[in-house]
Amino acid sequence: MAYLGKYTSPTNLMSDQSLSRDEKIEMLEQWRDDKKALLRASEEGMEGDDPSDVLRKIKQLLSSLTDGSSE
Repeated sequence: MAYLGKYTSPTNLMSDQSLSRDEKIEMLEQWRDDKKALLRASEEGMEGDDPSDVLRKIKQLLSSLTDGSSE
């Protein structure tokens, strides 16, 4: 979880000019997967913050990085 403790939001990660496009994609994908796991856990009755807003933002940012790419 390279983003953990360093970035307060996905937008904050995107503004880090020291990261390459591929590094940003990798970290956002990891963040997304972590939030999806938290969402599944909360649906199963476990406590935690609502990750849906962060997931929406990550999806939007990933789309902005990958639109038009050859991936």
